[in-house]
Amino acid sequence: MIALSNNVLGLCGAVLAIIFVWSFVRAKVWTELNTKNLAASFRTFLCLLLPLSALAGLGVAAKVFTAECVGFLALGAAVPFILSQINLPVFYRSIILLVLSVALCQLVNPEHGADAVAAALTGLLSWKVVENLLKRPECTFEDIVPAFVFLCGAFWFKVGGATGDDVRNLSLVLGALVIGLFLRWSERPLVGIDPYWWRRILIAASGGLFLLIFINKILVAPKIATIAALAGAAYFVAYLFEWLTPAEGERGEMLKGFKSLVFVGIFTLLATRLFGMLGVLVVAAGATVARRHGIAQTVGIFLGARVLLQGFIAEYNPNVTGINIMHAYSYAAMFAGLLSMFVVSSLFKENDARKYLPFALVGAGVALPVVSNYFLHAEPSGALIASALVSAVLLALFLPQAYDLKLPEHENIILAPPLMISVAYLAGELITLGNDAPSALKTQVIAGLLIVATITCVVTHLVTGKNTQAVQADPEPEAE
Repeated sequence: MIALSNNVLGLCGAVLAIIFVWSFVRAKVWTELNTKNLAASFRTFLCLLLPLSALAGLGVAAKVFTAECVGFLALGAAVPFILSQINLPVFYRSIILLVLSVALCQLVNPEHGADAVAAALTGLLSWKVVENLLKRPECTFEDIVPAFVFLCGAFWFKVGGATGDDVRNLSLVLGALVIGLFLRWSERPLVGIDPYWWRRILIAASGGLFLLIFINKILVAPKIATIAALAGAAYFVAYLFEWLTPAEGERGEMLKGFKSLVFVGIFTLLATRLFGMLGVLVVAAGATVARRHGIAQTVGIFLGARVLLQGFIAEYNPNVTGINIMHAYSYAAMFAGLLSMFVVSSLFKENDARKYLPFALVGAGVALPVVSNYFLHAEPSGALIASALVSAVLLALFLPQAYDLKLPEHENIILAPPLMISVAYLAGELITLGNDAPSALKTQVIAGLLIVATITCVVTHLVTGKNTQAVQADPEPEAE
């Protein structure tokens, strides 16, 4: 897809190998690995993968996208499923997923590279929704953030940001991610008690300096050397987001939620104005230094999704200036995007409805862009996704803290918009098909979709309901 140089791959691979092997051997991680959860969760995995693969097969039959996409979708879901269910710790999963993401972008056919990345992201995000909401084994984004940010960068530089410097820019994103993981690995003995944050400032500044050396010595691109300062600031802001994240059992504060949104807005605007989507990706890579699950990883997912959205708009939106939100369909689609996220958010509050959450999130992420692409056109689809992305980050960061609501796993709502974007890109051919389709055919399609959705919901509920009850049952007491 985008072939990186051997120097970049060799250096980044060596650093990741040192981090992985040193920690893996020293902590004796292999003693904690087992396949017990793998067998227990396999039925749930199939309940997710089979409907997605069936829908993807229909897309292949309709010539909406290529047959290879089904394989990449299954691979994107299967790899994180296996790594998490064998009880591999989060940090090691993040390294392996990043390495596999780089390998995917190096080996995939350049002609269908963007489709392969979008399909892999669809599988990855779909399984992460189910895994987090069913707590198998824990609720976290830490394992997928590096791979997600890299794949978003590869997608953008292939689809919308191909300016001749795509290899250099993707190498820069990879370097920022690897440096972030290195800082997280090495910071444990350095941070400690740091009431005045001098050590955190030093670590963040060191990260910016490492990236500056990487740019000047490995990439030999001094023209973009100033982006290293943005990277150093992004690493520091990740520590701020850690501080703003409420501890377990701690009451949320409206002021902290407001501060989080202010920082997100400032850095998104700053990165976009100064460096475009490359700057947004570098800021997203800063989330890798955070050791505590919370706002930092949520912001990383949001920023990566922002880049995905820009790629979809660049590929399908006919307006050079972007989405015309005053268009009647676009304006209505914005309301639909906002409403969809508020409806999903409301399910987190109702205990009786929480069992439907994985299917609601994945279903919204798959169905909404498909329906919008076919029955409307590119601009409303972009408006739908853009409004869903903004409302999702507002709800994820601000709602629980502002109203002191106890909404476990509520931050997973941020996974729905990037899932919608990846599906919308894969189903891009539906825009043309929908424009040419007569009204009678669209009515038949609506009826067919309703039947398929009903059957899927009934089957998955019947199968996973029993499995979920078995998992949540009290464990047998251990023999003394």
